[in-house]
Amino acid sequence: MLLGAVESYFGYRESIEHIEATQELEAGHAAREIANYLKLIRAGLRDVAKMPWGQPGFGNAERRQEYHRLMQFMPAITELQTVDTQGRELLLVSRTQTDRHNQGVLLEPPKLVGFRAPQNLPDGKTFFRDELPMASLSVYDGQDAIIASVDLRFLGEIVSRIQAGEGGLAYVVDAQGLLIAHPRLTHVLARRDLSLTDLFRTIRQVPSTTPILLRGYYTVDLVGQPVIATAAAVPGTAWTVVMEQQRAQALKPAWATLSRTLLLMAIGAAAALFAGLAFARQMAAPIVALRKATARIAAGDLTTHIALKRHDEIEDLADDFNQMTQRLRELYASLEAKVAERTQELSDARDVLEDRAHEIDLLNQRLMTQLDELSLRKDEAERANAAKTRFLAAASHDLRQPMHSISLLIGVLRTRLNDPAQIDLADKVQSSVTTMENLFGNLLDISKLDAGAVHPHVEDVDLGWLLERAAETWLPQAQEKGLSLRLRPDRWVVRGDATLLERIVGNLLANAIRYTRSGGVLVGCRRRGEQCELQIWDTGPGIAEEHREAIFEEFFRIGAPGTGQEKGLGLGLSIVRRCAHILGYAISVQSREGRGSVFKVLLPLAAGTAAPHATSSAMDTPPQALEGNFIVVIDDEATNREAVRDALLGAGCHVVVAASGDEALAQLQAHLRTPDLILTDFQLGISGNGLGVIRQLRAHYDEEIPALVVTANTDARLLAEAAALGAGLLHKPVGLQRLLLALKESLEAA
Repeated sequence: MLLGAVESYFGYRESIEHIEATQELEAGHAAREIANYLKLIRAGLRDVAKMPWGQPGFGNAERRQEYHRLMQFMPAITELQTVDTQGRELLLVSRTQTDRHNQGVLLEPPKLVGFRAPQNLPDGKTFFRDELPMASLSVYDGQDAIIASVDLRFLGEIVSRIQAGEGGLAYVVDAQGLLIAHPRLTHVLARRDLSLTDLFRTIRQVPSTTPILLRGYYTVDLVGQPVIATAAAVPGTAWTVVMEQQRAQALKPAWATLSRTLLLMAIGAAAALFAGLAFARQMAAPIVALRKATARIAAGDLTTHIALKRHDEIEDLADDFNQMTQRLRELYASLEAKVAERTQELSDARDVLEDRAHEIDLLNQRLMTQLDELSLRKDEAERANAAKTRFLAAASHDLRQPMHSISLLIGVLRTRLNDPAQIDLADKVQSSVTTMENLFGNLLDISKLDAGAVHPHVEDVDLGWLLERAAETWLPQAQEKGLSLRLRPDRWVVRGDATLLERIVGNLLANAIRYTRSGGVLVGCRRRGEQCELQIWDTGPGIAEEHREAIFEEFFRIGAPGTGQEKGLGLGLSIVRRCAHILGYAISVQSREGRGSVFKVLLPLAAGTAAPHATSSAMDTPPQALEGNFIVVIDDEATNREAVRDALLGAGCHVVVAASGDEALAQLQAHLRTPDLILTDFQLGISGNGLGVIRQLRAHYDEEIPALVVTANTDARLLAEAAALGAGLLHKPVGLQRLLLALKESLEAA
């Protein structure tokens, strides 16, 4: 059957190829016959054009006679004209009209489209005259054009002679898809436009240089019947000969062959089926018996015996099944004995497992009890730790206030002492206060970080200015230990939170000074592509490799030289790592034991450059630098007000102190002078806040009075709010020298 199907397919393909080859041959023959006839007409026109018209003996009368002879020789020519290059008719010889001579008729399309020069002669253009299809053929005689109007009914005679098979025909269309020749003249006279048909659109997509444009194309004819078509280009023109044959007639031989093949295949299949059924019936009986016996064996009846006497392979198969059944009976008996033995062993093992399971249940109960107790203790510890963290974070403001007052009062006290021994004692007290400030600051910072109360305010930060401020803060500590603190400033502008970045630098400097016995500390920066690497070097004892990760943990301390007072709480580097993590900075450490360490922080560079800050050392800022300035101090803490007043009076300033903005305005009524600077706390209790006081005083005096805010609130957003008002910001506690320096910078900036 498969071979029959293959044979049918190839027979069908051969029939299709024969049809296509026949159509291609006939279409090509018709195209060549049309082209040869047109070539004959053009040759006659060229012979006439070669005559020496205009010379003696070759006038218009002779031209008219020559035109009549040519029309007699070429019956398809219905009209000959002589036209000048301006499109005016000079001579007309026609089969249907009276001859005209020099009447100056100006011709219009379609006969003379585009003829304004010899190279633009119309040739092969089709048109209709008196409902008949015509075409224009033209030649140039050296002066004028000879235009022949050709009756295209001769094309119908050519296509009518084509043998296109039963139900087949041929027709011709021009370049615009207009039907110009058909065996049925009525189709031509109806001016059938085929340009929008699927066949013509497909022909247009084929290059005109191809002789056969389409081959074996399935489409419909002019009346909508399915046909197989082949198209050939007429050489020398833009016309196309289309050969069509109705699909049913064309495929009739192929369908007949296919039908015969299918009939033979059906007969063969029926015979094969009958023979197969007879053979299957003969083979099925013993196989069915064998299957029933195997089903009984599969159900567990091992006493089944298969008895078949055929003397063939099926009988051998039955004997094999009988031997297999005998072997299965023997194995089954052996298996039953082993199962009984294993069952007894499993029963004994089950008793042992039950005892062990009971013991495990008791252990699990004790373990769950212990886990519940541990969970309760863990929850209690976490609640206690969270309460501690919230308490320390909330107490930050209250703890910083007295530290601020103590720091200022010691600074004022030192300026009033003249005895060197007393000054030295005051310096030691100041050192102890600074140490206590650092301990409190670290403790409060770690608590706020644990409580999640730190939210960075990222902006452009002048790193050089920030490092100079940090160096001025920690220089007295270094000098007290006999260490050098060197800074190699660069005007790098980085992205970050100024408060958190200052805390990172301060803790790294404090750590370096604390653990360095001799030598000094160096702070510098290096550019690393689009980043700036902050480096802090020290000549301390170094850090063992096994401790280089642990030093960033809370309360981890390495034995440091000096007393316990110098060791601190072990929180500084933990704060550094947490702040760096919040800002997305990478921090690393390199160290050699006995030689020192270097801590590195990678900071992203800002796009622009910050304006350089005016810098001056706090040690170079004498109290007289503020002498004569009128400063208003607002703080709701009386101790802080008095400490700041004493400090500013010692610096030679005129001072007005108040607990609120309204109180300050009331006292300022007695002064004719506008304040030079406003120094205010941020949190003023029920009186509002320092930023509001600054706006209040500036509005009263209608001046942008310089202002400085000193606060225990470390919220990063305050820095942006103060900067928006053009005010400076310091975080408590603030030492005397740092406060005087900040006041001086605020006055100079104004």
